[in-house]
Amino acid sequence: MYLQIALATGLRQEFTYLAPDKTEDSYLPEIGLRVRVTLGRSERVGLIVGINQTTELDLNKLKPISEVLDETPLLSKELWQLGLWAADYYQHPVGDALMHLLPAKLRHPLPNQLIQLNWQIADVEADFGRAKKQHILWQQLQTLAPEFNLSQLQSIGIKPSQLKPFLDKGWLTTSYPEPQHVTLQLAEKGLDLNPEQSHIVEHLAKVNGTFSCNLLNGVTGSGKTEVYFHAIAHQLQAGKRTLLLVPEIGLTPQLLQRLEQRFNNRVLALHSGLTEHQRLNAWQQAGLGQADIIIGTRSALFTPIPDLGLIIIDEEHDQAYKQQEGFRYHGRDLAIKRAADANIPILLGSATPSLESLANVARGRFSQWLLSQRAGKASSQSYQVIDLRNQPQQAGISEQLQEMIQIQLDLDHQVLLMLNRRGFAPSLQCQSCGATAQCPACDANMTLHRRPPRLHCHHCEHQQPVHLHCPQCQSHQLKPLGQGTERTEEQLNTLFPNTPVHRIDRDTTRKKGSLESMLDQVHRGEPCLLVGTQMLAKGHHFPNVTLAAILDADASLFSSDFRGPEKLAQLLVQTAGRAGRAQIPGTAVIQTYQADHPTINILVNQGYNAFAQQELTIRQQSGLPPVGHMALFHAQAKDATQAFALLNWLGQQIQSPALRPLTKALLMFGPMPAFMARRAHYYRAQLQLQHPNRKQLQQLLQQLCHLLDQHPAARKIRWSLDIDPQELG
Repeated sequence: MYLQIALATGLRQEFTYLAPDKTEDSYLPEIGLRVRVTLGRSERVGLIVGINQTTELDLNKLKPISEVLDETPLLSKELWQLGLWAADYYQHPVGDALMHLLPAKLRHPLPNQLIQLNWQIADVEADFGRAKKQHILWQQLQTLAPEFNLSQLQSIGIKPSQLKPFLDKGWLTTSYPEPQHVTLQLAEKGLDLNPEQSHIVEHLAKVNGTFSCNLLNGVTGSGKTEVYFHAIAHQLQAGKRTLLLVPEIGLTPQLLQRLEQRFNNRVLALHSGLTEHQRLNAWQQAGLGQADIIIGTRSALFTPIPDLGLIIIDEEHDQAYKQQEGFRYHGRDLAIKRAADANIPILLGSATPSLESLANVARGRFSQWLLSQRAGKASSQSYQVIDLRNQPQQAGISEQLQEMIQIQLDLDHQVLLMLNRRGFAPSLQCQSCGATAQCPACDANMTLHRRPPRLHCHHCEHQQPVHLHCPQCQSHQLKPLGQGTERTEEQLNTLFPNTPVHRIDRDTTRKKGSLESMLDQVHRGEPCLLVGTQMLAKGHHFPNVTLAAILDADASLFSSDFRGPEKLAQLLVQTAGRAGRAQIPGTAVIQTYQADHPTINILVNQGYNAFAQQELTIRQQSGLPPVGHMALFHAQAKDATQAFALLNWLGQQIQSPALRPLTKALLMFGPMPAFMARRAHYYRAQLQLQHPNRKQLQQLLQQLCHLLDQHPAARKIRWSLDIDPQELG
């Protein structure tokens, strides 16, 4: 047999190897199995994607595979097909795409040994001799007889490694855990649903076992999470499991806690905060049916889940669902594909739905369910726009906003302030010559941080000490320029010295448990000030926050990215929605120098849905997504001319007569510099393609990738293709 092996090499090709000679201990080759092979001088792990009885290659040049690593395929048939489909749609090498579906530990030449097993105590007469510690350990295990699992073992303070002597002597045996039967196990009764919430829950129960894509478009605080929980309960009653995806790791602990408060069912979390060992353990347990509810971030989409009945995408509009490097897939879109393949419903929830989802509602592909009122006795928040022109400020906080904050604190309420810039100041400027601290590797200013003191580039992570004098003119007159969350935190401590200030951004939440610790303090309900980046705007429930302020709403108003207005609108509405979520009315404040800007006016006076319809009309007129379809070729090299030369060559191929049937309606922009022309010492160029027909664009991209693979310069230059890009540059 000749085996076609897919390897994560970045190459769009499969490699042919000879099947190994059958031995007593080896596994028979089968599509989907991992194998260990030699490629050049290195050992690689690959996946069998084809088995042939003949080959046209020179048999003397073929090598046998070194080892078949698995007895059965690790990916289910459904996940395998999803990986192949994703590789085809996103024009990504099959080997890289399929290996991405596996936990990192399984991308190495190691057997898929179960991390969690069940142990059985054998019916033997144990002789310990002088091994008193083993005797004590054995007596402790007797309390768990005759069979126990890892959680029971940990409950009496014993590590699995301590069991090795008993396993070696045959006093203990192991077995795979049996799949758990799925039943509804409520820990507490859910809240009563209002009519709007009930309609969607009843619909999901009716369409159980058939594919349908449902958009839950609910204002902030309208009880979308309660809808999720009732839908999950229906699945558990039917003996089915649920996959719940969230955009960021910061939302996982809060939602996990609420799930465990509501359900006694086993809940598993998968996210980037886990170690490779923990992630593999969770992945294995989910595949063995040891969990009923699986919650995780984007990559949890690829978790094997038997008897999957429902997929839920929380905050479906969030950009974090799109992978921005390597395998550039969109988690939301692949989740819809997985639900369609499994013939199950999927629920997309958001207070600010993406224009793609709203366009699919208009086309009849999605069903839309509106939640127009806040849940319970919560009142809708009111908006107030503060025009910063001629308005005195301190570190970006206007006097008017200071007065509003003081009123809320005097009432023992909490206040949230959002500024989407980390650090103390976006730049450090010399007051003598005007020079700013530039990153040596990027076309960007370095951000000034105070704790600890440093200049930090947030694009390439380069760091250096703070200048004591200007490198250009040697002047000591250096001044922080602009505001970041650190500076705002410092100013709030000065203005309100008797009120705790909690800063929540990537810098303060790096340590494990730090975010949960701060959120616990906030949830005690005592008066406090929260300041942070967009992390604060994503799905958090702060019942005692009555004032939410966006300190700088202008950053995205004039973005060169056509999605800029959409992203700004979503951020403003999501931040505003943190206020007034309980019985006390809330106010959302928007600070801006553009108080009469159309985007701000329509959001404040008519709401997000009116803005979205207006923005869809603009996209319709320009042929931009979601009306048209887009792809972006990126090229980067140490020499800018090389990156542009490759894309110029690609542009010439696009205009060639051979491709004319696919390019008649194509719009091509570039090659042009990326928004940040140099990052991490690489010059970056891009070529933007727009087409009204998705199928023709895909056919064109497939041919262009094939041409690039054959071009000698493409092997020396980093290039990539982003289909349905969420960021331009």
